[in-house]
Amino acid sequence: MRLHTLLVIGLLAAAPAQAADDPLEAVNRRVHALNQVLHSHVFGPAAALYRTHTPAGVQQGIGNAIANIAEPVTAISAALAGEFGQAGNAAARFAINTTLGLGGVRDAAEAMGYPRAPMTLSDALCRWGVPSGPFLMLPLLGPSTLRDASALVATSTALAQGIGGDAVVALGLTEQLHDYAELHPSLERIGAESLDPYATYRSAYLQRRAASCPADAAAASED
Repeated sequence: MRLHTLLVIGLLAAAPAQAADDPLEAVNRRVHALNQVLHSHVFGPAAALYRTHTPAGVQQGIGNAIANIAEPVTAISAALAGEFGQAGNAAARFAINTTLGLGGVRDAAEAMGYPRAPMTLSDALCRWGVPSGPFLMLPLLGPSTLRDASALVATSTALAQGIGGDAVVALGLTEQLHDYAELHPSLERIGAESLDPYATYRSAYLQRRAASCPADAAAASED
């Protein structure tokens, strides 16, 4: 359930806005415009307060705890993808950090030789060769595709069954605030410097997924 923009932030500074198959572009651009308004008037000010008034150590602990909650998702996704070593690593991390790491606030597993290696259901679908489908700009969450968005919905539904819908909403909002606070300066720069921020986000996201997803890379090479 991590903010989708985290998947593209490493490419945003350098990725050129390239043409892409975007049959839903008109709708996507409207959603992007809504997101920009929400970022400017809601998440931007909230992120500034969070960064200013929350000690760095506390922010790190919050990030660790959020990552720890995602470890069972990684374990299941990795198992579905046939990556049983990665699944076992995620299960061990969750057990260690939930206990020795004070509920995940500390990453005790890293020091014990269990590095974080996240995987999502959308990554498992990539391993199965499921095509991405059209590009989507999701409200609040940002760039995605039909496949990745469907995987996110399935994951959120499963989490809601396990920990409750209210907890999932609270977790999602906390993730949004924490992630946006980290990315806010870079996103502001992109908005100010890019001639077409929407196209930049789209291009960067699709390039990032092609780099990590064999099915997307194969589709991109055929275009």
